Amino acid sequence: MAITYYYAGISQEFSDIIQNLCRNLIRKGMYIMREGKKRNKIVSLVLAAFMMVSVFAVATPQQAEAAGELSLKGKGTSTATISDEECWGATEEANFIKFKSNVTGYVTIKISNNSSLVSGGAYGYITLNKSKTSALGQTREYFDTSKSSVYYTRTYGVKKGSTYYFKVESVGGVKVKATVTSLNKGSNTSRGKAKTLKQNKTAKGVIIAGDKSVDWYKIKLTKKQQLKLSYSAKTNGLAVSNSSAYCTSGIKVTLCKSNGKPFISGSNNYDAMNLKYPKDTTTYFLENQYGARSGINPGTYYVKVERYNKTSSGYYTLKWK
Repeated sequence: MAITYYYAGISQEFSDIIQNLCRNLIRKGMYIMREGKKRNKIVSLVLAAFMMVSVFAVATPQQAEAAGELSLKGKGTSTATISDEECWGATEEANFIKFKSNVTGYVTIKISNNSSLVSGGAYGYITLNKSKTSALGQTREYFDTSKSSVYYTRTYGVKKGSTYYFKVESVGGVKVKATVTSLNKGSNTSRGKAKTLKQNKTAKGVIIAGDKSVDWYKIKLTKKQQLKLSYSAKTNGLAVSNSSAYCTSGIKVTLCKSNGKPFISGSNNYDAMNLKYPKDTTTYFLENQYGARSGINPGTYYVKVERYNKTSSGYYTLKWK
């Protein structure tokens, strides 16, 4: 429905909407304060909302129409925009951005500030959904556009032809930019179908959101030697508690013996990559009782790459150095 406002004054209907917006912002400010956000950020947010009334009071006549459904393109790069007036912090309703992938691969989401009200930049939560009511990724991943890229960049593995929804709950307007990269999902989903990993060659793979399959690689050592593996990942999963961010999702890498069992015994027998620690290198060796190191025995070894938990997905690289 269109809303009309006039020079030297505003209509009662528009005034009511602005007042409701301010009340919503105050409520959100109280919630944010309980979560540990800085008081001056909330005060700036509320005062700016009240300033909107005086700005609109001297505006030239025009109409503001309700926005249509937000969407992102299934290939290449595209952006969806959410304004201060449309955001969750003002309406108490989440924004859903539809995305249907034209390729199998991964989509990288970058969230940038589009708010003139929130001091420092908009922040909030994003969830990858398979429908508007069912989450596929981590529920309510935290983002903050005023901090480093770890806080506003996410990567998800996607399947060609599948439709996804990004549920955005932001305090302040944001721009959501999607970059889609094509990468075929390999058939190496079992140890018997493991792909040979050659030394000094980089393997690339994708973990599809909602897919519990595992990627397998095999390495053949012809002599006793130390085995050095390097890996990196672009993934998702960030939460916040008491103003401290921590990762809840990621991609696991496990070196296995020829029988498929982990090379390292115990529960901590794998390496994990996540948003805060996207790269790692591990050297595998044998050690005697005096601490002297030697290479591992020749033979066939396997590398298993999988999601850290059911909310994890993304892109990875693997290299035998």
